[in-house]
Amino acid sequence: MSNQKVRDYFKNLYLVAAADFKLAAEETSFLVQVAQQMGLGPLEASEIMRQPSSPLTVPVSESEKMAQLEDIVVMMMVDRKIHEKEYQLCLRFAEAIGKDKATLDYLIIKIIRGK
Repeated sequence: MSNQKVRDYFKNLYLVAAADFKLAAEETSFLVQVAQQMGLGPLEASEIMRQPSSPLTVPVSESEKMAQLEDIVVMMMVDRKIHEKEYQLCLRFAEAIGKDKATLDYLIIKIIRGK
């Protein structure tokens, strides 16, 4: 994955986490873990997080679209709460990649059931 794709991916996760204007400890921990796994340093991750008004970035490939949708749903649910603003942002992303509310809700149920 190119550096720009990594930055966009991390930004999308952060935008979902910050949609309710607060970061739960679980969300922060998940973001740190993802940044490390993706090779983003603390300064680069902080730089991305200082741009909360930037829009969601839609990946090009179908596999990346679904992988990111699943990951932002995990991000939304990592604090065991589904906040309305986070849900709406996930729904906007789903619609931007050609998926519907039913697909989003299916992913939520799938994650709740641990499958």
